[in-house]
Amino acid sequence: MRFALIVLGSILLAGPAAAISFTSTPSVAISDNDPGAPAVDTIDTATTFSPDFTITSVSVEVSINHTWVGDLAIILRSPGGVELQLVARAGATHPDEGQGAPFGNGANLIAANPILFSDAGTASAETLGSGGSPIPAGSFTADADGWSTDITAFADYVGDLAGGIWTLEVGDYAGFDTGTLESWTLNLDAISSIPEPSTGLLVLAGLVGFSARRRRELR
Repeated sequence: MRFALIVLGSILLAGPAAAISFTSTPSVAISDNDPGAPAVDTIDTATTFSPDFTITSVSVEVSINHTWVGDLAIILRSPGGVELQLVARAGATHPDEGQGAPFGNGANLIAANPILFSDAGTASAETLGSGGSPIPAGSFTADADGWSTDITAFADYVGDLAGGIWTLEVGDYAGFDTGTLESWTLNLDAISSIPEPSTGLLVLAGLVGFSARRRRELR
């Protein structure tokens, strides 16, 4: 019976899971050579994920028009304020990638070719735009060498709260090229710490029946 109660507790801790995508289409201008005033947009997931939901997986798809990808830094910020730098002036010389750093990759981003950032990406975002212009749609990992980041991978968000205000920032660190953040999609997988009532009741009923049968057998 003691073992049965332990099993019950483990099952009840595993609540329902959800995988939901949120898309915003802000069409926000990216100010040229002005990282202090980045293009900013937010997605509020609080109405979908209550405070008992924690993250199991995150990825972000971004659609941008810009004529020089190496000018840009892109940062994702979670509801808890944790920043992950998706792009840090792709192709620019490390470690000084901020304003005044050598150019970076000169390929064009076009909104029709969205870029997916995830831990399963096929290359680092440091190489974004190295294959020519315009940049085709593709998948990339976050730039782990980013200079303004709290974490280095999406997996570091696992266990944090899923619900709240997520923010995407796109800053431009060099002159002569402009663009817009046209849209972005936040893909969230989360799990609740509260079990589904039907599951808990069914398991409890089964264990109660099992316990009663064991007591009869021991008499």
